[in-house]
Amino acid sequence: MKQQLAKSVAMSLLAPVIVGTTLGVYYALSVESGGAKMFFSLLMSAIANAHIVGLSMALLVVPGYMLMYKYNKVQYSGVLTLGMLGGALFSFLFSASAGLVFLVNTVMAALASGLFLYGLRRFN
Repeated sequence: MKQQLAKSVAMSLLAPVIVGTTLGVYYALSVESGGAKMFFSLLMSAIANAHIVGLSMALLVVPGYMLMYKYNKVQYSGVLTLGMLGGALFSFLFSASAGLVFLVNTVMAALASGLFLYGLRRFN
């Protein structure tokens, strides 16, 4: 069980790379000049905010999942909600209180909790 959780948490840490790449490609294609510079800037910004995903996973998602698992009441919507709430909370505390960065960090933490759930099913 512990090895499966560790693999799933490691998989969830891909969320900043996925979000950074997706936003980077979108803005690189939509801007007329400096596309590569914009891509790498957004990718590095998402990776720099990966601590929000890590804190959300460590303090809310994994303990919440373990509590649900203990009582045999695992609901995916609950785990995803914990990820989104953790992303919003830690983004507000450490990074941004409003704006696009707040939204991106929240979505990035929710994606990480979704990847965590996918990893639990995949490595089972």
